[in-house]
Amino acid sequence: MNPADATRVVQWNTTPAMIWFMYGTMVIALAVFAYGIWRRVRIWLLGKPKMRWDRPGERLKRVLIRGYGHANLLKDRVPGVMHALIFFGFVILFIATTVVAINTDLGIPIMHGYFYLYFQSLTVDIFGFLFMIGLAVAVVRRYILRLPRLEHGQWADAVLLATLALILLTGFMLEGLRIVATADPWAPWSPFGHLTGLALAVPFPGEPAQRTLHASIWVFHVALWHTLLAVIPFTKLSHMVMSPLNIFFGNLDDARGVVPSIDFEDQSAALGIKSVYDLTWKQLLDLDACTECGRCQDACPAWAEGKPLSPKRVILDLRDYVHAHEGDVLAGKAARDRGDTARYDEIVCAMPALAGGVIKDETLWSCTTCRACEEACPVAIEHVPLILQLRQNLAMDQAQVPEGVAEAVSSLEVRQQPFRGASVERTEWYQDLTVTEMASVEEPRDVEVLYWVGCAAALDPRVQKVAKALVTIMQHAGVRFAVLGPEEQCCGDPARRSGNEFHYDTLARANVDTLKRYDVKRIVTHCPHCLQTLKHEYRQLGGDFEVVHHSQFVRELIEKDRVRLSRKLPDAVTYHDPCYLGRYNDVFDAPREVLDSLGVSRIEMKRSRQRSFCCGAGGGHAFYEDASGGRINQNRAREAIATGAKTVCTACPFCLGMLEDGVRTVQPADGDVRVRDFVELVAEAIAD
Repeated sequence: MNPADATRVVQWNTTPAMIWFMYGTMVIALAVFAYGIWRRVRIWLLGKPKMRWDRPGERLKRVLIRGYGHANLLKDRVPGVMHALIFFGFVILFIATTVVAINTDLGIPIMHGYFYLYFQSLTVDIFGFLFMIGLAVAVVRRYILRLPRLEHGQWADAVLLATLALILLTGFMLEGLRIVATADPWAPWSPFGHLTGLALAVPFPGEPAQRTLHASIWVFHVALWHTLLAVIPFTKLSHMVMSPLNIFFGNLDDARGVVPSIDFEDQSAALGIKSVYDLTWKQLLDLDACTECGRCQDACPAWAEGKPLSPKRVILDLRDYVHAHEGDVLAGKAARDRGDTARYDEIVCAMPALAGGVIKDETLWSCTTCRACEEACPVAIEHVPLILQLRQNLAMDQAQVPEGVAEAVSSLEVRQQPFRGASVERTEWYQDLTVTEMASVEEPRDVEVLYWVGCAAALDPRVQKVAKALVTIMQHAGVRFAVLGPEEQCCGDPARRSGNEFHYDTLARANVDTLKRYDVKRIVTHCPHCLQTLKHEYRQLGGDFEVVHHSQFVRELIEKDRVRLSRKLPDAVTYHDPCYLGRYNDVFDAPREVLDSLGVSRIEMKRSRQRSFCCGAGGGHAFYEDASGGRINQNRAREAIATGAKTVCTACPFCLGMLEDGVRTVQPADGDVRVRDFVELVAEAIAD
């Protein structure tokens, strides 16, 4: 036999009626599929505008790598491989079906020779079998292991898995029956189909019986596949369409977790998200793109400590609400479009507030805004901005905030800093140091960097040690720096993260005006929350500044030999990645490289870098006590102590305080583990 002549009869053992059935049901299935997609699209179209179609080449590359390439999925090995087997099995089988259509319907004879043997026979058979393995793993995870992060008790999940398995099984049966009935000489090239055919030949010997069985299974197989195709938009399988779209329209900016600014001079401006109509089209797409995989829930520090927040459930509860009230939502849009304000207001007033109604208050206040959920999400859902905008409605429209948040915001309003009870002034910490204030600088452009001190370093005695260490290093390096002193106000992060956008807006505008007045070009700060706010979020108000974290700045000084280290430190150190430094600003290496330059033995925690576990202070939690569940900082402290390191280093004043409290609580009475900012170690090691 010549492999170049290899082929098979297409649509073997079919009648014209069967062919008409196939194409007729395909048209119906595609029509239902299109209608299902349109039902989702028309909901997205009622959302507020959001620019997410710039840089199409970069977006397409992102889909290919993160979506089809499974870059994020494979970070979680077992479910990642499981999904890859199912996905690539489906893709290969779909391509094989397309090849049949090209060969038969377009009359282009491509199903022959080596291509037929290597792809249409062997490759398709192998990937079909791998598809079955993927489905088997899914069944084990969902129904035997019953992993907590998955949604359970949904009969549709079992039906979908069974349908996919039946489609594959009947496909192998059709292939096998054709092979044994026709004595196909190329049978070994379809190993799994051939084995299936040999197995069926035992109870169904002879070509007539095999033809009869084949015809019955063929009709069932076609009907099953077209039924599945039709219902895809109405089931979890809709993520086949929604997820790549969501990845394509994901955030490409370096600013992450940023909520849109509110124009408070506009009397009609929405105070956060109250109803479905306050969501953007991208946020509505986020809801439909969720695959219910539970990765976000597994990564969430609040969920890990038994608090009433599951990022997955926030998305799914909002999605289910929108789907359940689709008619009312569309009726409201129609009323708004035709200018029937009374009817629109009536519909909106009849809907429960999304914040506090659909999603409970305590759920929203449990979030530490660490972005671990977004980092884990394989389909680029943006949980944090959504939660913050829901908080805005709680805080500004409903005046429902935890007691500690209200006190911190009150302090911001009166004293421009969130530390209630603090009695010191911003300038007291450097009275015994030689520190220049910008107001006394004759030529501000001669200043290399402005040191943004932040509220914690100015007012908290423990963090003042960090500020003094950084000043010592900069003076050692001959850096011409200055501080704003009494002119510096809180950057506004606590206000914005607690939903009090008005107070953030007031503080931020004042700071932007001050920085512009001094023509500040470069800012260094040791607080990642200040870094995030000054570098990314002030842009919304016209403040475009170069802002670096003190880890980046100190590394730069060491690399330029402006900092001379006189001794190495022998201690074993473990480094905690602050969320706002790492996941928000991609600064992972700078602190580690500085520590390495000190000669320390650095031990990584199991959850580090992008997977770092939150200290529990973010989202305003540094300023109020969340009584629900366990303590997030103690969870992280136990992990740090377990490394055996005697020093836990971090690069954030809030992480410093939370970890010190956590270590003090969980380590034995005779424990000697200390928590320090890395810059304190550098200050100890510099040459006199």
